[in-house]
Amino acid sequence: MSLNETLRDITDVIFPPRCLGCAEILPNLHLQTFCASCREKIRFITGSHCPICGIAFFDSPAPDHLCGNCLEKKPSFDLARAVASYETLILDAIHQFKYGRDISIGSALAIFMAEFDFPDFDFTDYSVIIPVPLHIGRLRERGFNQALILAKAIGKKYSIPVNFSLLKRTKSTLTQTGLDKSQREKNIRGAFTVTDKAQAKGKNIILIDDVYTTGATLNQCAKTLIKAGAGKVAALTLSRVL
Repeated sequence: MSLNETLRDITDVIFPPRCLGCAEILPNLHLQTFCASCREKIRFITGSHCPICGIAFFDSPAPDHLCGNCLEKKPSFDLARAVASYETLILDAIHQFKYGRDISIGSALAIFMAEFDFPDFDFTDYSVIIPVPLHIGRLRERGFNQALILAKAIGKKYSIPVNFSLLKRTKSTLTQTGLDKSQREKNIRGAFTVTDKAQAKGKNIILIDDVYTTGATLNQCAKTLIKAGAGKVAALTLSRVL
């Protein structure tokens, strides 16, 4: 047993891991984030879905098919997938992480996201992971980028390097909360830039963020990377507004 594993076991005895939903003490399973009861309350995004944006068709008996939005206008990213619906326990945990500035919850959510088996997603196709960047002003205010914490867990599991400086947010936009799809697209337009086009050229990239709402932010990031010469861009998020 390694020193890190030994220290982790000692920590679990002194501070036993608790469910993010109900605070129940969890068994000594390091990759567990929610108890069995709370997991049943989470709507995981599996089953029939749009092969591009990944939106779930929970009540549809039909196989995978394009959604109306992707039929009308294909996004700049090749595909997007999310772990769970942005509601109940997941919504509360993300709010505590981002706005309550609870890094321990963020670390648990990162493990939760990394352990999810994303449908029809092949990680071997991608060579770099990029967290959706925050503007420097927002980063100073919050103290951390929640997307970077999630990205590091994904990168560690799949041995894909994380580059947090290749994509930069140069425009301080209004918060996207409360804006409709067209307002979000207008608000985020021109907000990002690639700092080194040589590093982006020909690379297949995974974008990571915490919430997919309308896809406007992820689409703008992907558009910027593709314009800089990236091969293809996929997006993975912890949650999605349905």
